[in-house]
Amino acid sequence: MTAGSQWNARAAQQLVRYVALFELIDDIQTLEDIPLIATRVAMRWKYFANVMSWRLVVPKDGGFYIIDGCQGKAGVVDAPELSPWDAYHYTLQRPCLIRRADPWPVPEPPTHLSGKNPFEITVLPLMRGKQCIALLSAAAHHEPFSDLDQRFIRMLGNHFADRVSGILLRQQATGILISKATRDELTGLLNRGTIIERLGNQLALARRSQQALSVILADIDWFKAINDSYGHLAGDAVLREVARRLQVQTREGDQIGCYEGNGQIGRYGGEEFLFVLFPCGAEEIPRAAERLRRAIADTPITIGGETPRDLRVTISLGTASTSGQDAIRMEALLKQADDALYLSKASGRNRVTVNAGGAAAQGIEDRLTRYSHHPR
Repeated sequence: MTAGSQWNARAAQQLVRYVALFELIDDIQTLEDIPLIATRVAMRWKYFANVMSWRLVVPKDGGFYIIDGCQGKAGVVDAPELSPWDAYHYTLQRPCLIRRADPWPVPEPPTHLSGKNPFEITVLPLMRGKQCIALLSAAAHHEPFSDLDQRFIRMLGNHFADRVSGILLRQQATGILISKATRDELTGLLNRGTIIERLGNQLALARRSQQALSVILADIDWFKAINDSYGHLAGDAVLREVARRLQVQTREGDQIGCYEGNGQIGRYGGEEFLFVLFPCGAEEIPRAAERLRRAIADTPITIGGETPRDLRVTISLGTASTSGQDAIRMEALLKQADDALYLSKASGRNRVTVNAGGAAAQGIEDRLTRYSHHPR
């Protein structure tokens, strides 16, 4: 083969690799699903670069997005912190080339990068000005990276990182907008409209599946007196702390009496909270409500200011349940819980009242069971 023929063959081979690279870049620009993008990249590295396995680390809000690829397959995980290898190179922010003939550095690379005895590993921090937007590590097959390999790895790495970062940023922005639309600003709980919507959805599911559903209305006792005595900032602090404790209990739903721990809580209005527990029936709801009551009453709430002080705060609760086999409307279920809450307030506060439902002709008090807990 003449020198000219060799040059033409080499140029044709490089052209094929360029085409493969830019087709992949065009492809990932049209996708919004990061795992799918990672899979496309993993499957098509071999068509333009001598890459056996790789890792892309992208910082995100609250941690890192780590994408690993090896032998045409990819995996994606959220990580709160980096491995020693990634942390070292992310902090160093300097390109590195580690050859097989050299001793493995400390910290060692991830197993999927080093396990196939690669010829060398290149580490590229992908920078935008002084900010590292991603870290790419790539392992070569049984020969060193060529200059063209390195160029293609960097080109794809930059496009790949930009795409992933852009998707994560949009997801974060969307999450913030959704949170603002569905969450109460002061407490972080679901707002009234959202918790009512969730109750409607869960009630419809309870009917379809014929499973029990319960609601709890809880109200902070003497909240106006707290505001009047200590100021609205103290009142806000009490609201936030009560909401936090109740939310912790709701997330640990098996501890508050639900079959599967599927509980939701929202700020119903003012100092009032609404719980939707599904599946959770009339047998479980007293224990569930009592755990919520104790979560507030058993530990004082500290309010700040120049002279911090502990306040003994309590809540009153009213519950109502449906078996899922009746046709009770959401408004009627909430009215039953509200009746029970009213009786808890009228009976001395800091207690649970369970509404057992029943015929309309029954008096309210005949349908209510009170669980009294007097202040210690």
